[in-house]
Amino acid sequence: MICTQRFEINPVPASRPRVSRWSTYYPKKYTKFKQDMEALTSELDTTLSEKLVRVEIDFMIKIPVSWSKKKKQELNNTYCSNNSDIDNYIKAILDSLNGVFFIDDRQVVEIFARKIYSNEGYILYKQKELEQNDEVRIM
Repeated sequence: MICTQRFEINPVPASRPRVSRWSTYYPKKYTKFKQDMEALTSELDTTLSEKLVRVEIDFMIKIPVSWSKKKKQELNNTYCSNNSDIDNYIKAILDSLNGVFFIDDRQVVEIFARKIYSNEGYILYKQKELEQNDEVRIM
């Protein structure tokens, strides 16, 4: 089964918890992303996959407002070179999708992901269930 979904939310990388004298907490930006993703996924009518899955994710990163018009036009739809690691974006989305498209993100055995600058921030997610006898692609 193939599942495709577009999430109208600007991607945010997962961040480490911060520790203070009084508690442990996540930064507000990441906490808000998790809450917004929960709201978006709660509206979906999905069937949980129990099989291993292959995932393709395009993180469309919104171009900063502070950039010049010329720079925005040049970098629109090009690879994103911001300071955030792609694996943190992947962690944020997969953690948000636990219990939505799959039971747990440990079922994900293959990932293809890209960070791309865009005029709008959103996430394109595609998942394909794998059969036990599917051929493994080795690069």
